[in-house]
Amino acid sequence: MSANRNNNALKILIGILFFLLLGLGVYTYSFYQELSANKVALSEEKLLLQNELSDLLVTYNSEIESSKLMSKELREARSRIQNLLTRLENSTTSQTTIQNYRRELSILRNERDVLRKKTDSLMLANALLVSQKTTVEAAFDQSVVQLDSLQVQNNTLKDDLAKGSQLTVSRFTSAGVILRRSGKRLPNDRANRIDKLEICYTVNANEYARAGDHDFYIQVIDPRNNVMGERISLAFGENILIYSTYQEIAYQNEEVESCVLINPAIDEFLPGIYRINLFENDRLLSNSVLELE
Repeated sequence: MSANRNNNALKILIGILFFLLLGLGVYTYSFYQELSANKVALSEEKLLLQNELSDLLVTYNSEIESSKLMSKELREARSRIQNLLTRLENSTTSQTTIQNYRRELSILRNERDVLRKKTDSLMLANALLVSQKTTVEAAFDQSVVQLDSLQVQNNTLKDDLAKGSQLTVSRFTSAGVILRRSGKRLPNDRANRIDKLEICYTVNANEYARAGDHDFYIQVIDPRNNVMGERISLAFGENILIYSTYQEIAYQNEEVESCVLINPAIDEFLPGIYRINLFENDRLLSNSVLELE
């Protein structure tokens, strides 16, 4: 009886041990499967982190090449990404390690967003400055054009004023005359009858002209192309004027009439064409032609 009870107890104990071993085997197998799955998941997570860091690194490289704005800050951020990627590649794979690297990647992404906004803001400000610079340059060019136009107008006005202030003459006449003892002058166009040539002209009124003494020179050229009268040479710069007679007229911006008599070069005048020129200094004011028979 006692032996039977011992055998039954042994069988029960063996059964219990079998089930315990079976349960332990099942648990061990399940634990191994779970561990293998976690290892694969961690490897995939590590690879995903590496790819994300590589993509972020490519983005920084592209921005550094395409923009000179904030290049120092961009390069420093890129250096931190490269350092994190190197540490990730050389690290052991664990849940804690992956979590730490994931936090660092999140920080780098936030930093990337901040830098992008800052870069976009600087690019917008730079574009605005370029636009303003272009506008200012265009306005400056327009001002230069207007200034040139005003300068041209000013020079034109100066030229017009200079021309407007110059003296002019009218009623410029010449004739052969016979002088009577009474002083009366009788016009005549026969060379062998006349005593002198009378040349008359009127200096016109001009309120813009210089008041005061003005020098006028009369030049008479006879039919033989010789200058008659005093035949005095006068230099005006590179120009030489040979004149027949000279008059100084006191001009007060009002009309002035003047006449002058020219003696013959020899005992009497020659028949033919006489050319008469009137100058103020070396500026030709008027000319005329006289023919004597």
